[in-house]
Amino acid sequence: MSLPNFNLTEGSPVSDAFLKKDIKTFHGAVRYIHNLPYGRNKDPKNMASIIQEGVGTCSTKHACLKTLAEENEIHSIQLNLCIFSMNKKNTPGIEKVLDTYRLSYILEAHICLSYDHERYDFTFPGVSKKSWEPDILIETTIDADQIFDYKVSYHKSILEDWIQRDNFPYSLEKVWEIREECIQALTND
Repeated sequence: MSLPNFNLTEGSPVSDAFLKKDIKTFHGAVRYIHNLPYGRNKDPKNMASIIQEGVGTCSTKHACLKTLAEENEIHSIQLNLCIFSMNKKNTPGIEKVLDTYRLSYILEAHICLSYDHERYDFTFPGVSKKSWEPDILIETTIDADQIFDYKVSYHKSILEDWIQRDNFPYSLEKVWEIREECIQALTND
């Protein structure tokens, strides 16, 4: 891992939550977050809740790590919002959902970290391969507080454009439902 490593300092919410778990370095925090199961958080706007709840999504896990870096005055790690073509090959577990709606892919928003021109994905325990990476269509840097309303509105605007451009057979509401079914399938696997 070429992400910078540093000792965590006391006095900030996310750093303190890791220190309470006797995790004292950034690399230790990365390993801890990476090993958490994939799942939605009850209190996602509280970055320390990921540590307390023991689950996280791509958004909450990576925003937590970005927040941790910033709390410790490390500003070179970026939080990226990627729009990619989510399909059966790059996202195993969604096959049944895509087949049900006769789709070969659906546009998905994925959050990851980047540092020194390399992307890092700590979404799923034990998985470091970024099988979605070749299917990225759009990528932008965001702040940790943008993983909520901004991410959703940006994602929906991309989906609206896709539906109109490709004369798609489903409405935005239906595409969002299909996407949610895909996410649920990943949570259940």
